[in-house]
Amino acid sequence: MFGQLTLFAQLGEDNLLPEIEIGFKTIATGNFFSNKGAASLELPVLNEGEQVINDFSDSYFLIGARQKLYGSWRGQMVLGFSFPDANSGLGQVFYNQVLIQVENQKNIFKAGRTNSQTTLLEFSTLRDDDALQYNYVLNPFSNGLNTEDNQYANVLEYTHIFGQRWWASVHGENFQDFEKPNDFSLNGIGGSLVYRVPESQLWNRGFLQQIGVGYNNFLTERSKENVDDVLTNFIGSVALNLYPDPVHFIDFKAQVIKNLGFDDIREINEYNDYTRTKSSGFYGSLRYVYRRLERPTFMTTLGVGYKDFPNLADNSKQWMAIATFSYRIGNNFDMVVQYRYSQNNGNLQALLGKSQHRFQLGLAYVFNKVFNDQFDDRNSLLNLEHNYLK
Repeated sequence: MFGQLTLFAQLGEDNLLPEIEIGFKTIATGNFFSNKGAASLELPVLNEGEQVINDFSDSYFLIGARQKLYGSWRGQMVLGFSFPDANSGLGQVFYNQVLIQVENQKNIFKAGRTNSQTTLLEFSTLRDDDALQYNYVLNPFSNGLNTEDNQYANVLEYTHIFGQRWWASVHGENFQDFEKPNDFSLNGIGGSLVYRVPESQLWNRGFLQQIGVGYNNFLTERSKENVDDVLTNFIGSVALNLYPDPVHFIDFKAQVIKNLGFDDIREINEYNDYTRTKSSGFYGSLRYVYRRLERPTFMTTLGVGYKDFPNLADNSKQWMAIATFSYRIGNNFDMVVQYRYSQNNGNLQALLGKSQHRFQLGLAYVFNKVFNDQFDDRNSLLNLEHNYLK
């Protein structure tokens, strides 16, 4: 009898244990750069001339725990860090995911440091910042020396899900402000409405995969009198399954970002001017994935970005083209190749240089494991960070 009670007590303790998930990605590439035009923005990758860099940035580690709560709710915590670019000013390790989340079937409350809603789509580039100037709303408080300022923030967010596919969100953020690094008050507010087909429909996908709109308002508190101090950006995105075949899969993704900007900024003297002047940006990609035995074998993607600045003189604009190839050489292990060409015209050349060729060759390994599995995978840890072959 005593042995049975002990067994039941142990079973009860096991049922109270949280679900634990571990995920990580390691990517290492050799990067070859060939730059034309001197750039005033002090980034090593913009230095004029040719250079070769061994790059392991965007590698990350994540650990999360989910626990049943009273009623139909469940709670989750996530702790994660990544390795930022060299000379980013963020140190050797950057804690990009430190968050608490409470959710049920239709509601999600989130608080902590995590991804900001400065983009609505994930594009299949080697790293999530490879086309950042075109597919992210840029942080107007940043000094431009790292990409994480645009991608992560201290976030308060509420999301309501309608019919399992419509996601309506409102959010407030504290974006990193290099002029006020110790100010943690909200300096960004916004919202989004996104229709998204669940990933569980991998083998039953229609033509429309995702469509959404969003907006971000940055509270800049500019010191000049009689000038606007709220910077507004609008985002529109769409993902289409052009050929939703389980073996030969083709999709198209596109996103446009309209930065309403400040009318008084009509020349580029520093990075703040670049993020705060009026602009219209577009990024689109066409992707082909070959799957064998329901597993991805290789992927190739072509992407194009364009950005126009109507308030600047000298026909100021920038554009880029990028080609990515990934081949699976083992379970979760990929060989990756990427080529990117980018060009800046007009007022942008003094800040960012004239043009750049970049070629990358490397390896990537992605892994995740769930222990004491209790829940569905709607919020897999790997969905928090960048992936390109799945």
